[in-house]
Amino acid sequence: MRPLLQALQEQRRIEVNYISISNPNHEGRIIVPHQLVNTGQRWHLRAWCEKSQGFRDFVLGRFQGNAELLDKSTVSADDDVAWHTQVTLIFAPDPRLDKAQRQVIEFEYAMQNGQLEIVTRACFVSYKLQLFNINPRIYEADAKAQQLVIVNKDDIKQWLFN
Repeated sequence: MRPLLQALQEQRRIEVNYISISNPNHEGRIIVPHQLVNTGQRWHLRAWCEKSQGFRDFVLGRFQGNAELLDKSTVSADDDVAWHTQVTLIFAPDPRLDKAQRQVIEFEYAMQNGQLEIVTRACFVSYKLQLFNINPRIYEADAKAQQLVIVNKDDIKQWLFN
């Protein structure tokens, strides 16, 4: 943890070993961290990844072994478009619920005019949907299981995980 925080504070590149679901073997990466983030479910390090040539979220628990601090980076957190873009998520009760059930959901989430709007960073869109138990690719068969729907799905598509 200490080298990651040092790299973050000093805007330095750092070589790390990272495992992921798509690559469970130790994989060396060079990253440039710029934010430590709690998504509500776990801690991530937001960083530029030289391998992917893009900003990514790295789960803290997936770093392994020793990290090696490298030189200063020319990549800036200012370049992270998804970090600096604000997105509004609009939720509503599942329309398949009856009126009384929708009113319960509206009350529970303190909705205004039958909707709940949450502003978040674009890179957090998928995490916020997870917190609300919404999978934008699956429409639950039982409306009572789904309860909420995302109203502006087309507006947020570009920010969803692949």
